[in-house]
Amino acid sequence: MTLVKPFDAPFFVGLIFVVASIAIAIAALNGRGLPIFGTGRGALIAVLVVGMSGCAIAGVSQATPLGWAHPLIITGSVLGVVAFAIIAAGLFGWDPVVRPLAALAPGGALVRATTEELALVAIAGMIALKFLINLGYAITRVIR
Repeated sequence: MTLVKPFDAPFFVGLIFVVASIAIAIAALNGRGLPIFGTGRGALIAVLVVGMSGCAIAGVSQATPLGWAHPLIITGSVLGVVAFAIIAAGLFGWDPVVRPLAALAPGGALVRATTEELALVAIAGMIALKFLINLGYAITRVIR
């Protein structure tokens, strides 16, 4: 079995995509959307495309050397399916899917948020979580 190098080029390229996708979400949430995409559904689509690109480079590309049954790949795949559900909820207006997230925000900060805004918050969190899992795995590879 070929071992995955912990901090290789795909890791850092994936990091760039993670930062870009979270920056797109933050810009949209602050009302400063991208010129082409805007702040609502367009921003969700942009986060989807950039986030999936980062995952393809730094995440799924590791399935071949690790194997599809590796816990990291299974976890990433499950979280990826949840991420698609979040994006779909934002794009198709499935408010009951993302509305419970509003209760998690301190001080009711997201009570008045739209479905698209809740989806952007959730997907940014999901992308960050997936990256932190990848980072944790990379760190454990260095320690060994």
